[in-house]
Amino acid sequence: MLNKIIFFLHVVRCQSVTEAAKQYGISASAGSRWITELEEMMGISLVKRTTRKISVTQAGQHLFQRFTQINNQITDVLNEIQNLSQEDSGTIKVACTPLFAKHYLSVIIGEYVSDNPNINFVVIETAFEVDNVHEVDFAIRANATYRGFQDKDSLLVKRTLFREPLKACCSPAYIVRYGQPVIPNDLKNHLCLFATTLVGGNRWIFEQDGEYNSVQISRTVEVDDSEILKSIALSGGGIAYLPYSLIQEDLQQNNLVSVLNDYISSEFELSLYYKPRKYMPARCANFKEYLLKRVADINLSRNVS
Repeated sequence: MLNKIIFFLHVVRCQSVTEAAKQYGISASAGSRWITELEEMMGISLVKRTTRKISVTQAGQHLFQRFTQINNQITDVLNEIQNLSQEDSGTIKVACTPLFAKHYLSVIIGEYVSDNPNINFVVIETAFEVDNVHEVDFAIRANATYRGFQDKDSLLVKRTLFREPLKACCSPAYIVRYGQPVIPNDLKNHLCLFATTLVGGNRWIFEQDGEYNSVQISRTVEVDDSEILKSIALSGGGIAYLPYSLIQEDLQQNNLVSVLNDYISSEFELSLYYKPRKYMPARCANFKEYLLKRVADINLSRNVS
């Protein structure tokens, strides 16, 4: 019965028996049977099924809220017991934006597994927010922030890894052919390259003398990988809004030119997210501290060089 209740928690989070069964490692038909058997044992309907989605009944919502707390307490007890062991072992699951995965996480994990061979990693490379953060230990996400920016409410713990300016840039060939924007509103008449997951998608924000300009740019190319956006900009495909460290060398070599320099741009922020819990598994707590230290070290060495 406990297995079926925990599976029910997955169903509510995923809003899908099929998706929950996939995560739980059982067939969709078995998952559907478990929900039916759980309802029969409890003598009450927990979900309403339609061809398109599953909705939770009042009883189902009550079970979900109460048992989520109990399940978290059980997890804390198990983690507390496991932490008595002196040996770090197990699997760490990380969802990570592609840019950080390539330039930071790959290096950090390589170092870590070399010193901790009993730790396994599963890395989910995605620029999108992980909806079901219960299925990963850590999520590393990028955001665009500016003065006065309000982060949306979240139950997760957030640790900012680093911030740097975003720069609007394009190739010299693009300027020769199309000219360059003088004010942010000019971007509406230019070819613009953007990521849905960053800078509000096709809404870019600039500041001058304390006033903000929010520009709805034209939708020319949309890609959720900053390095692909840079490649398109280098080929003369348009104006991109990119983290400074990614384009610093190309700016110095005049392969790219920054535009709208009289305005303060938004900042590129990379942050680590994880669930608040009383007893984090030792393998996760140790890796978290190593990750935070190594990101700071790598940034320092890059800034010095």
